[in-house]
Amino acid sequence: MLSFRTHVAAVTGMDDFDEESVLAKIHLADDDILMLSGSLVDGSGTPSSDFDFCVIARSKDERFHRDTFPREQHMRYYTSGDRVKASFDYLPHSLLGVDVEYWTVEEVSALLASHARLYAQMRTRARKSSGFAASAVDFRVLSRLTYGVPLTNAAAFGELAAAVRPGEVAYTAFRAAVGSYPDFRDLAGMWAQGDHASALIAARKLGVDTFRGLTHVHGNTNRNPKYLDRFLARLPLPAELTRRFDELNAFGAGAQDAADTVLEWLDLIDLAFAEIRAGREKAAAFVGRADFLGLLKEELHENMTWNAEISNEYCFRAREAEPGLPSLRELLSAMTARGAAPHHLPLQEWAKGRTAPAGENNKSA
Repeated sequence: MLSFRTHVAAVTGMDDFDEESVLAKIHLADDDILMLSGSLVDGSGTPSSDFDFCVIARSKDERFHRDTFPREQHMRYYTSGDRVKASFDYLPHSLLGVDVEYWTVEEVSALLASHARLYAQMRTRARKSSGFAASAVDFRVLSRLTYGVPLTNAAAFGELAAAVRPGEVAYTAFRAAVGSYPDFRDLAGMWAQGDHASALIAARKLGVDTFRGLTHVHGNTNRNPKYLDRFLARLPLPAELTRRFDELNAFGAGAQDAADTVLEWLDLIDLAFAEIRAGREKAAAFVGRADFLGLLKEELHENMTWNAEISNEYCFRAREAEPGLPSLRELLSAMTARGAAPHHLPLQEWAKGRTAPAGENNKSA
């Protein structure tokens, strides 16, 4: 059987660490599943990246309780009530950290079941998911389960990981990133006021969310934007697209260039949406174009109070699946003038014969 050091070295390429010091921070039991994940495994790490471990125990024991966890051996540890969730400490004489999360097989199985329900629910909506809905599962652990490497009890890990569906995790991450018309509407309001500095902050957020969504289309399950540039660099995207995103995201613009930079962000976001449209049709777990437009149609009904706002909202939201819509520059210009951007979406035709869903306009279906 391979040693702990050999396992870690095979995964990370690192062998210059104190094996005994690492093991002392983990508090491993014989029948535990020990999973290594994080940036050292997904290839986005640095020489000072932490060891990100997940201990999956058969059942709770003294390590899971505040009073019996060996807390004095760690720089810090994290709890939820009496339940110990994680611990962290640095290796002696090293920048390397040892970050450990503690789960049971039953808890991980329940988490996967919760995500399956969340995924099913998100396939029924065409707008960005709220943070509250996404908080129903621990996305960080879900993501790590999609690529983590078992260092012990590989067979037991394989049984657990068989229920992990990376494409579905990528889609729920995508739906929690892309599709927020209120974000664009806020940007348009700031722009109309001439507050270009605030509009630039909003444009950058919208851009980061959209480009993060683009990585999810290509299978990335990590929602943390910390290494977004590195994730994008691995994708089959036009080099100019990623180069320009790197420049705007990392370096921004001076205050005197804020208005121009907002428009540059919008152009870049349009290009990202074009890549999203191309990629999502190849991603089996994603809602395809026809089904996505069907979800948009279901939200419309002919007794709505039709106005420019409704037209602009659907013009914005449909672009993740539908080509040929006005650019975000054009949409921004129309909203600034308090008008509707012309587009080919037959919204009122879609709404014909449909009555208001329960709870809308004091009507019931």
